Amino acid sequence: MCQFGSIIIFTYLLIVTTALTLTKHKDVIGFPEVDENQLLANKQNRVPVFIPSMCPANELFYPGDQKDDWICDCRPGYLYHPPSDACWAAYQRGPCATNEYLTLPKNTVIPVCTKNPCSADTLVPFRGQCLQLGSTAPCGVNKFPTEILWVNATTLNIECTQVNIDQQSVSNIHYKPEDIHCCPGCKRYIENKCPSTKS
Repeated sequence: MCQFGSIIIFTYLLIVTTALTLTKHKDVIGFPEVDENQLLANKQNRVPVFIPSMCPANELFYPGDQKDDWICDCRPGYLYHPPSDACWAAYQRGPCATNEYLTLPKNTVIPVCTKNPCSADTLVPFRGQCLQLGSTAPCGVNKFPTEILWVNATTLNIECTQVNIDQQSVSNIHYKPEDIHCCPGCKRYIENKCPSTKS
């Protein structure tokens, strides 16, 4: 009877210890940012994941070229701003002064604060008007699939972008396979550390 009681106590302690260990690390669970977009996979077919406890705001955990090589970097459509050491949405105020937004000028790698001709955060110039990012009106309200005015994550241009309703974020839309290994304006792009997409 004493031996049976010892086994029960040992089993109980093992279960409690395991439960306590798992709850300490409950915020380390990661989710693939794009479940079924294989264009985002690196040469080992690994995709970026969203792990809030591992990376700062507006960043994902990206796979590198090696098995255990991972790095936090900006989400697609976001720009790394070295002075603030943070990622900010393109064409939005971010670290810039009032009436400015963050852009990546052509032929440069460092984003800069530029005067926003629309003078309000999330309003951007499009087809000669100041329009709200995320709005459907300039793209056709009754279109299917739905398009919204957003920043193309590959080109960093403002355009009507098709919304994939399976996505958690509209910034994860339409990539060109040759460009998805490292988005323009991200940390790896600025530091010339983009992983290879070739086997």
